Amino acid sequence: MKRQALAVMAAVCGLGMATACTVDSPQPNLVGQDIRLTIIHTSDIHSRLFPYNFVPNAFDKGFGLLPANAPFGGIARISTLVQRIRQTSERSLWLDSGDAWQGAPVFNEFHGEAEVRALSLAGMEGEVLGNHEFDTGAANLYKQLSNWSQFPHLAANYAWDDVPDKTRRTLRDIVAPFQIYDVKGLQVGVIGMGNTDTLLSSYEGGNGLGFRPIADSDALQQWVRILRPICDVIVVSSHLGLDNDEGLSPSQVDDPNAALPLTGVDVILGGHLHIVTNPPKVLPNDDGSVYCKTHDCRTVLQHSGAFAKYVGRLDLVVHVGTNNGDPETRSRVTSFAYINQPVDSTIPDDPDIANLMWPYSVKLNQDIDLAGVFSYVSSGVTSGSVFSVGRNDNTGGDSQLGNLVARSMQTQQGVDAQFALTNSLGIRDNFYAGPLTNEQMFNVFPFENSIVVIYLSGNEIQEMLDFVARKSAQRGCRSQAQVSGIAFDMVCSGVCPGLDPLTGLTATACAKNIYIGDNCRGANPDGQIDPTKCAPVITTGLYRAAVNDYIAAGGSGFTVLKRNSSQQNTGVSLRAALTVYLSGQPASCDGMPTDQITDTSDTKHTPQQTIAQNWGKISCLGTKIEAHDGRIRPVFE
Repeated sequence: MKRQALAVMAAVCGLGMATACTVDSPQPNLVGQDIRLTIIHTSDIHSRLFPYNFVPNAFDKGFGLLPANAPFGGIARISTLVQRIRQTSERSLWLDSGDAWQGAPVFNEFHGEAEVRALSLAGMEGEVLGNHEFDTGAANLYKQLSNWSQFPHLAANYAWDDVPDKTRRTLRDIVAPFQIYDVKGLQVGVIGMGNTDTLLSSYEGGNGLGFRPIADSDALQQWVRILRPICDVIVVSSHLGLDNDEGLSPSQVDDPNAALPLTGVDVILGGHLHIVTNPPKVLPNDDGSVYCKTHDCRTVLQHSGAFAKYVGRLDLVVHVGTNNGDPETRSRVTSFAYINQPVDSTIPDDPDIANLMWPYSVKLNQDIDLAGVFSYVSSGVTSGSVFSVGRNDNTGGDSQLGNLVARSMQTQQGVDAQFALTNSLGIRDNFYAGPLTNEQMFNVFPFENSIVVIYLSGNEIQEMLDFVARKSAQRGCRSQAQVSGIAFDMVCSGVCPGLDPLTGLTATACAKNIYIGDNCRGANPDGQIDPTKCAPVITTGLYRAAVNDYIAAGGSGFTVLKRNSSQQNTGVSLRAALTVYLSGQPASCDGMPTDQITDTSDTKHTPQQTIAQNWGKISCLGTKIEAHDGRIRPVFE
């Protein structure tokens, strides 16, 4: 087996690929043994390099993330967990499934440098490229990886463009389709599958990202055929996915990894979907061998969550075979065990990582007043409130935070649109009871999305909202858009005109009763739209709308907006627009002035101080400002 592996590796090295090729060195003879391999898995860290506060949802709590152990995340804690795992396993490999960048102010300030340096020092051994690694452009991604990275970056489904200047290095020189790891005699092949669905313009030739996508199945099959004969374990580190969200169970998410050609693949480490699969999914994988007629042949599919909340540990038992080129005698994963470990205040910092991050923290706080308070969230009652302004509503329709965001876009000076629409997943956190800080605004809007003014016909509005309804129907009829200045019935199951563009069958999800205006349903969010309050959308009419630049460019599937040539980017970020809007609210919460509300989050003063005593006469956000009013009403006909 060793001689065959070296011969094939020599052939692969001769291809000139940017892979790490091994040298001939004495290897332990593992044939016939059952060997334990521990895969340490992280994904979608999203720049949560410093501990941060949030309120864990039911899923988080179920996986051990307890409110009493806040704050959560932090790369110095992750490093400690990784070291602890390594101390308990003779063979380990730390792999990441992408999107280590974007999601906290440290990325906005340093553009990926801090992430790459910290992960390199912590000992990460391989990462697939995520879509957010490209957020500041391919040139910046190359700069940060070439300057700081000490681990491989993978993407097998990207066809890199030729560059005019052959002497200039680009991403194609430092991003490989796969990596082979010699883990104390166990040969582990890791194939990277990058995301293409959410990378804008990646399907167009000559795009600024520097690559064009290869069909996922074709790319995977090609490299499995090459690597399977020389590797004991084949792992796919994946950032595939059509969408992402927190707070969903695996059963609520369509996982595109399950549709990959799995023959020869032992493990898939998933990312992008922001879910936890505990226990892992087990996918049937019969390769046609006699072995699979008498044994349980399968592929283990694992997701370990997002936002640096968990570190996954997947322990595999690998029975080492005699010939990896023969399905009857190749190495096989015979059993596995998985635990998901919370990253919280019970985990001490790795001092080396903490020292590395300290200058970044100092510079960040010098440049951005993250602790600055400009508003207050209260339920109108005194101490002990758990009220939050949520990005999701239990009806599945419009939410208070979504309404606030859309309203701030619509009424932003210079925009003055008739209505506004933004994608729900662009709003990444809730507002929680207590002081509202600039850091929380970055948590809600980690991306630098801006407001785009666009003129839409009535037909285009219908097409756009039909798409929203179809997309929402796939997610339990939970609205995938938030709006202001417009109201409609989001039919998730019913009789709709025309055909579904994806299936070609009669459409069962669509938008009906679309009206322009505010408070269209009066005092009853579940009631019918009052035509005396709002005006129906006319198919031949023309309407001034505000959307964000991501969906305006076709992101998340909004192709109807991408086709429209009337777009004008204002350059005003959604974060800035909402900050301005909230700062302009009165200094009272549901009738109670802020100077009369006692802040239970204040731990610096005894007795606890009023809002005005702590932060002055700031604005206040209660339950009535842009409350859920049925502007998006889920309907099952």
